[in-house]
Amino acid sequence: MTMITCVSPVNGEVYAERPALSLDAAREVVARARKAQKDWARRPMEDRVQLVLKGVARLNEMADVVVPELAWQMGRPIKYGGEYRG
Repeated sequence: MTMITCVSPVNGEVYAERPALSLDAAREVVARARKAQKDWARRPMEDRVQLVLKGVARLNEMADVVVPELAWQMGRPIKYGGEYRG
């Protein structure tokens, strides 16, 4: 099985490893995403706006976990990650 390795630029160490999708699995994911996009496009704009705002709120609730995670993966100090908080 092929693995995808994330090496942190913070210290050059392996931060995470995950199995790569097979070609068939990737094609299935793309097919599902295309269908989901069509369903999404049929939703009224106001519904889409509310769902996106709800998603942003949920991400902000997880900032204490997400911000350090991004810092380790990107190699950027947390204090420079202000775009996450808007």
